[in-house]
Amino acid sequence: MLSTVWDYIIVGGGLAGSVISSRMLEYNSSLSILLIEAGEDTRSRTDILYTNATNLMGGELDWQYPTEPVAALNNRSLIFNQGKGLGGGAAINACGYTRGPKVDYDEWAEKVGDPRWNYENQLPYMKKLEDWFSTTNPAQHGNGGPLHVASVTSTGRAYPLREAVAAGWDELGVPSLPGNDSNAGDNIGRAELTEVRRNGLRELPPVIYPLDGVTILTDTLVEKIILSNSSACGALEARGVQLANGTQISSRNVISAAGAYRSPQLLMLSGIGPKEQLQQHNISVRLDLPEVGRNLIDHMSFYQYWKLKNPEKGYALGSTNPIFAQPEFTTGYPIDWVTSTGVDKTGLAGAIAKDEGSAPDAASHPLLKNNRTFLETFVIYQAYSPADPEVPMDGSHIYTNVVSFLPTSRGSVRLNSSNPADGPLIDLNYLATEVDRHVYREGVRQLTKLMLDTAFGREYVAGETAPDAFPAASPGDSDDYLDARLAAGGVTTWHPHGTCAMGEVVDSEFRVKGVRGLRVVDASVLPVPMAAHLMAPLYAMAEQAAAIISAS
Repeated sequence: MLSTVWDYIIVGGGLAGSVISSRMLEYNSSLSILLIEAGEDTRSRTDILYTNATNLMGGELDWQYPTEPVAALNNRSLIFNQGKGLGGGAAINACGYTRGPKVDYDEWAEKVGDPRWNYENQLPYMKKLEDWFSTTNPAQHGNGGPLHVASVTSTGRAYPLREAVAAGWDELGVPSLPGNDSNAGDNIGRAELTEVRRNGLRELPPVIYPLDGVTILTDTLVEKIILSNSSACGALEARGVQLANGTQISSRNVISAAGAYRSPQLLMLSGIGPKEQLQQHNISVRLDLPEVGRNLIDHMSFYQYWKLKNPEKGYALGSTNPIFAQPEFTTGYPIDWVTSTGVDKTGLAGAIAKDEGSAPDAASHPLLKNNRTFLETFVIYQAYSPADPEVPMDGSHIYTNVVSFLPTSRGSVRLNSSNPADGPLIDLNYLATEVDRHVYREGVRQLTKLMLDTAFGREYVAGETAPDAFPAASPGDSDDYLDARLAAGGVTTWHPHGTCAMGEVVDSEFRVKGVRGLRVVDASVLPVPMAAHLMAPLYAMAEQAAAIISAS
């Protein structure tokens, strides 16, 4: 098998690798495709399908990368969970499905100079992959595709605090979106949570995109891409891969789908990247491509725990409320609403001016000229924390999450060594700009107002159970207090992207600049921040990538 010259070797069997392998073979059944995955074959793993699975993050299907200390987070190092196994992150994530807004896709297309990546032209691929839970909006949603998307209501769930939380957002002037749908081009407002589960079970990419006819190597680590100088035009050309055990496998094309951390690492181990880094690790420089590993974008999260008034009434999981024992409440996470909001443009413009040194032009600045989705907020009807703060899983608390979607801070991925078994050096560089700090303060203030200063909050919430070093949150909290809370409590949302950015490292057809026969198709190529949980944009991108590559 290994002596064959494959048409395509695809490195990484995560979401993108599964989709493009399946679709390319569907489009051309004569192709020989070898899919190589560092982790295990997950297709028969029933234990990872359920909402109460306990072996997802932190288990054997997780790379568990330690990050570099994050300066703005009190120099804390985070453990960055990343999927390891067929399905990648989609094998261990929370299954949330959010496309993100039209404006983000349009910015992507504008940045790379290719209209195929705007919202209108990605929409057919979004619809192609979907098996949406309803047929009421065929202009925006597909039915009969491989990926079933369910809403809270479609599974029969209605949580006790559903209407009260909705009324709280209404009171703050955050409207409900048409059809409670944030996946129809505009996501600013309140919508129902949507998840990729069928009958409550995870939709695993290598199952819903069948890999019959694709040859798969699992538990196999790739060391580098084999490159040669093409005699025809003098350009570099990908000729296959070398495994960590030294085995070489030949191919006509190589596609890296190893993710936002492993794809830049693989390029650098192959001699493609910033020459200073390659030389530092005694790697022969085949192509000096400085942007490899730069432009790391990630969404930060901030959790808070809130003590309920009258918890004996059974508002949260862990209480004795018999409603939570009903089978429909096992079909998704205990959330009703996904709330996406912008920030006041006057304060935002002031923060931009601090970062950029001059007042921005509101008519042309990308963060000001359109209404942008900066923040996402969840109210989750359960809570547990083992320490600082100690919160029992007894229905006495709920928790919240504020996610920042459009960071202007950028991190990086660098080589740790020349050994592929060593994870890369990950510098998240959160909250490095005034814009990011301002947006996050505004998000936490808005959430605190919801929880303490609306009719919902006053009736149901006794107050925040804060970490030991802090007084509980209040609506009038200062910038210094909020910055200290974020520094102590900020964590990742596990959405790394941008490290092999389209327009910089790859062109708009995923071809690595300066190398024939080599592409990258995964979250690393997303060139701009996406106000979304990345699974939905990546499914659509991988669908179109398969069509583009097959047509070429």
